[in-house]
Amino acid sequence: MSLIGEERKRKILDLLETDGNVSSAELVRLFDVSKETVRRYLDELESQGKAKKVYGGAVKPSARYEEPPYLERMTLQREEKQQIGRLAADLVRDGDVVFLDEGSTPLSLISHLTQSGLTVLTHSFPAASILMEQRNQGRFDGRVLFLGGEISPLHARCSGTMTEEALSRYYIDKAFVSVDGLHPEAGLTSLDDGKSSVSRKAIAQAGSAIVMADATKLGHRFPYKIGGLADVTHIVCDRPPMTEWERPLSDLALSWIAPLSRH
Repeated sequence: MSLIGEERKRKILDLLETDGNVSSAELVRLFDVSKETVRRYLDELESQGKAKKVYGGAVKPSARYEEPPYLERMTLQREEKQQIGRLAADLVRDGDVVFLDEGSTPLSLISHLTQSGLTVLTHSFPAASILMEQRNQGRFDGRVLFLGGEISPLHARCSGTMTEEALSRYYIDKAFVSVDGLHPEAGLTSLDDGKSSVSRKAIAQAGSAIVMADATKLGHRFPYKIGGLADVTHIVCDRPPMTEWERPLSDLALSWIAPLSRH
């Protein structure tokens, strides 16, 4: 590797340290090089354990399988999550009973809900708070049902047997589910057992299950399985699917919705 190549890799590491992630497109513009050159830099950093490649770029590697706190997650991929929320809202119909999973990505759906007569079930404190605020402002006319249970202050959610039992009392039209990892073979996975159990129960109760995931979640597999790709009907992402997704999408008739492409 040339001296200039080493300097560029140090710059990539600086960006990862500051932002936690970096996109290949950003690096192509920054360094004025080809995608292949950027891919080589990321391959070398990943082989050294200094970066973790994801769809469209790289993220800072984590030494532990640990879910970031809610407030930290809120700062990541904000623009991408708003794109996902806008697209996901198009799937909702007047009068639907909707499950809104915990996490920062499902939150992006709320501001785009213009349908009438909705019933929203959630175990997310931030989601319930935003929905109440919008109801008081006249921007949401539906019902909000909060699913109680064991409270996680760090992640601002409830989980456990009480939450799952509450979910079992409802038939859900559409479940909007968050994930930590989305893999073409491993399916939907999570960093937390309690979170995965609630999401799994919601999918079981739903007529349609929609995964909301930004591109940094693609290609990852974590310890706790939420479900397989056969369990969901739609994936809403900020990027079109890569080649390795073509076969499972075709075999399962699974709809992938992205800003520039609908598969």
